[in-house]
Amino acid sequence: MPAANFSGLPIEVIDAAGHVVVPGFVDIHEHITGGGGEAGPASRTPEAQLSEIIAAGVTTVVGTLGTDCVSRSLENLRAKVAALEADGLHAHMWVGCYRVPSPTLTGSLVRDMTLVVGAGEVAVSDHRSSWPSTAELLSLAADARVGGMLIGKRGVLHLHVGDAPSLLGPLWAVVNATGGALPMTHLLPTHVSLRGPALLADAARWVRQGGHVDFTADQAGENASVAALLEWRRVGVPLSGVSLSSDAFGSLPEYDSAGRLVRYGAFSPASLLATVRALVLAHGWAFPTALQLVTRNPAHFLGLLAAGRVEAGLPGDVLVLREADLALRWSFARGKKVLAPGWVKKGMFEK
Repeated sequence: MPAANFSGLPIEVIDAAGHVVVPGFVDIHEHITGGGGEAGPASRTPEAQLSEIIAAGVTTVVGTLGTDCVSRSLENLRAKVAALEADGLHAHMWVGCYRVPSPTLTGSLVRDMTLVVGAGEVAVSDHRSSWPSTAELLSLAADARVGGMLIGKRGVLHLHVGDAPSLLGPLWAVVNATGGALPMTHLLPTHVSLRGPALLADAARWVRQGGHVDFTADQAGENASVAALLEWRRVGVPLSGVSLSSDAFGSLPEYDSAGRLVRYGAFSPASLLATVRALVLAHGWAFPTALQLVTRNPAHFLGLLAAGRVEAGLPGDVLVLREADLALRWSFARGKKVLAPGWVKKGMFEK
């Protein structure tokens, strides 16, 4: 077959010698309208800027509320999702917040599933949780699943897990209450890499029995998730059951033993690529092994069939990384360039 001739067409040719081409990242947990508030109104974190998401290599993002579902609303979250879609990304949302009963868009989680990927993030085993009962969690999971079935989606209940001694106990209780009739894969706990060895052990048992878990990517100067991934790989926990998300723009509070807030910050989406680079460059992982955590796995967990892959007929979400150091050089979302050396696409009001 003769080589294609594109001369005369408005096409830019990129010399990708010395680079690797991979799918755009799928970040299933970002506070795109901002988060926080645990230290009072002044601690409400800013909403996401388009350029920050793009510069992190993310082409598919799922927004969520968190602790604050009073000054933060689902309507605002839905509008932000629409804005990111209009700016060229793939954007989705969870419906609900830490508390149960959780807010909905239409008055019914089953109806909401036409607009969302699932329910969450609902807090369990956390001092900011409303401590929902097994029956309440089971109802949420069942509604997400049935609503998803009716619209052709996976339908997942996304659960923020804190550091209380109950660990994944609330999730095990839901599974046991149904005698296994509700598949474990419809419950997706997150932050399980941040709470210490007891929760990690419980999460490993969850994955070994067929469930999925979401790790939170390491922020600058941290290594909890990298250390956990190294250990899980060493002992043979299936990494196909693990995704990595950034928790971007959410608050990063730290409490002392008495429950007093002692430090406050915000998560960055740049942690996704930084964690992948650490696994590959510092610890010798094969790139595809690390890459699945931010591409194929999260897309599969939520049933985002067009995300996390580079194939003919798919939307064209592609990253070009320098092979030597995995630095992001170009990004394409929906087949259009959104990042190049010295340039990144910005939102309407970004300077």
